[in-house]
Amino acid sequence: MKKFIVCVMSLVLSGCFFSTKNSSFYVLESQQPAEVLNVKTSLAIENIRLPDYLQKPQIVLQKSDSPELKISEFNRWASDLEDMVQNTLIEDLEAIAPKADIKPLAYGIKTRYVIKINIEKMSGYFKEEAVLKGTYYILASSGQLLKQSDFELKTDCGKNYADYVMAQSTLVAQLAEQLIKALPRGV
Repeated sequence: MKKFIVCVMSLVLSGCFFSTKNSSFYVLESQQPAEVLNVKTSLAIENIRLPDYLQKPQIVLQKSDSPELKISEFNRWASDLEDMVQNTLIEDLEAIAPKADIKPLAYGIKTRYVIKINIEKMSGYFKEEAVLKGTYYILASSGQLLKQSDFELKTDCGKNYADYVMAQSTLVAQLAEQLIKALPRGV
């Protein structure tokens, strides 16, 4: 019985002296556009696809010259990253083109254009560049492909996780600007 009490007391006391680090949670934020465009159209954003290694709550960093990933246990996304990228992109598009009707793609939505985005790389490392790379597709409501383009956007990553998240927010805003400008003329 004494051994049991000693074991319990040692476990209780060890809990008092050792604590785990608290996690920090981050969200992408829409950015103020450099210019507002007079675009009157309707478009829907299909669910954005990210690589499997990014589909986790932990923030993943990668140096530009290394295949190694740094997965932070204590710095996490506040919600699903694919959904957050899509929602932030829609907010950025709405800020750039306030007269356009922009929403997530859902069954039954009538829209003039559908935009599909496959992100191949969403990376960066402290004191290096943050990168957002992939391909977007602009389709007519009939499904006809109107435009396909690769993109690779870069900006300074900063020196901590908050800076990295803000850098990625900036890159999503730059993508939104590219998408609006890529819509067929006469919209």
